[in-house]
Amino acid sequence: MRCVLLAQLVCLLLLTLARAAAASESRAAVDEANLALSGEAPKREIARAALARAVAAKDDPTAVGEAYFLLGQLDEEDGAFPRAMDDDRAAIGAAPNTRWALRGSDRLEWLRARSEGDFAPLIRLEKVRRDPGASSDPAAIAALARDLESFPPGPVRVEARMLVAEAWLGRMGRPREAIGELEQVARDSTADPLTQRLAERELVDALVATGDIEQAAAEASAHSSRLDPRFVKQVKRLLVRRAVRWAARAVLGVFALLAGWGLARAARRHTLGTAGRELRKLAPVAVVFVGFVAFAGGFLASRYEAGNASPFLLLGAAVLPLLLVARAWSAVGSQTGAARAGRGVLCGTTVLAATFVLLDLFGPQYLPGFGL
Repeated sequence: MRCVLLAQLVCLLLLTLARAAAASESRAAVDEANLALSGEAPKREIARAALARAVAAKDDPTAVGEAYFLLGQLDEEDGAFPRAMDDDRAAIGAAPNTRWALRGSDRLEWLRARSEGDFAPLIRLEKVRRDPGASSDPAAIAALARDLESFPPGPVRVEARMLVAEAWLGRMGRPREAIGELEQVARDSTADPLTQRLAERELVDALVATGDIEQAAAEASAHSSRLDPRFVKQVKRLLVRRAVRWAARAVLGVFALLAGWGLARAARRHTLGTAGRELRKLAPVAVVFVGFVAFAGGFLASRYEAGNASPFLLLGAAVLPLLLVARAWSAVGSQTGAARAGRGVLCGTTVLAATFVLLDLFGPQYLPGFGL
């Protein structure tokens, strides 16, 4: 009896060892494939051969599922999408309760959603998407833009349009060409909501970049449900900012014209000496005041992470001559109450206009604080 039990135990041990040996062979083949695929120069053929051995063993479900998944990955990289789908199905069947089944299922769903046109559009898109040189080549992007017009409706056409639009917006600096593609994506019923939101935001940004502020504001208002409310408000403020920009330039022009005319008249009357005496009185005080405004404002701005002292220093450099010109004009101009009041209003408005122009050019990040 004891001999029989001992014999059974020995057989069970031998069977367990045999199974372990077979499993270790399958696992070793998958490990060999992973090693071949690692590094800067993957050895794809060696990896395929190792994965084929792991699949042929059919002993360790987890290793076999991983092997099929890795084969699907290689096939997808080669553009063999139908074969990649077969590999993913095999991974799910070999190891249904493992992460390889879950990852295979995700990829299978991704490929199935992009199978329109027997994968021909996806192959065309991936050819550009996986080639860094092509994605930065204007000719390659233009060719893809032409080809995608023949793609059937679906995710691939949407993704191709976004790739083209983002290439034109970013690396190539051609926002006008991007606008049409972004409009198509934003109106495409096959695009997912997240992509439509992204396309809408980039469309408005592209319209702003081309200077079409009215259209940008209209687009943001018409599709505000897809955009952040603060962004919509910011775009609408650009209309106000543009109007203020025109008004500021007009004020500076009027000031230059009237002050120049007044000083020219004084020169003809030989009364500029009066202006010179007044400037000598004002200059020290004006220099101190403007210097304080420029350096104090610049110091406070530089204390913030996104702050920039340059606009305040430029403001000081611009305001000082304005003050001096205004004082000279006042000294030689009409001394009636209406004339003095008009000059005062114009000179004060001119300083504000110069401040806006400088901030608009060199510190636009400060303008929202003024409601612009």
